[in-house]
Amino acid sequence: MRAVTGSARQRRSILRFKTYKAMPWRNGRGSTLEIAREPPTGEEFAWRLSLAAIEEEGDFSLFPGYRRALALVTGEALRLRFRGHGSCFLDSLKRGTRFEGEWKTHCVPQGGCTDLSLIVRKASAVRPSSIVRAPLTLRVASTRRVSVSGGLHGALFVLEGAVAIDEAGSRSCRLRRWDTLLLTPGTERTLTLRNVGRHPAQALFLRWRPARQREP
Repeated sequence: MRAVTGSARQRRSILRFKTYKAMPWRNGRGSTLEIAREPPTGEEFAWRLSLAAIEEEGDFSLFPGYRRALALVTGEALRLRFRGHGSCFLDSLKRGTRFEGEWKTHCVPQGGCTDLSLIVRKASAVRPSSIVRAPLTLRVASTRRVSVSGGLHGALFVLEGAVAIDEAGSRSCRLRRWDTLLLTPGTERTLTLRNVGRHPAQALFLRWRPARQREP
């Protein structure tokens, strides 16, 4: 169940790990836990946030017309090879990257990996102004503040531990491991994260704006 709080201009949804929906990969080689997407149903989407296990070497599904952000959640390391566009190595020191959905991408996991994947519809001549920020890894030992610019979606995904989240005009909420706080676009907003566990918490922070649909 999703708990929705905040004003109409600044809504937020608390998404619990146990509510994520299992969906097959486009290439049929695995499955993903879908956290959220817009719209919530249908084959096409403006954006999708999901969590997937990568147990063996293989190719990613192709998503022409989309931009992707990906972050390592569990596993020793993950190497991504983009045919004709170089490669990227993700581990605990560098967890996140961005790339184009049409790139032919080959992944090589070390130790079995889980990744957090964001797929966002790109800009074009008729769909302007898409934005995908690079994923940020946040360490929360006591308190930490993060901001979301006006007009952007945002998602805070807890990697380890638990955090309480305070925001002006909204009730405090608490997220545990692999829970997500989803923020809808509105005016600029600031979140205060408080660690509520024995050890420092870690979270992934993503921000994006999909390109608008073509006007009829």
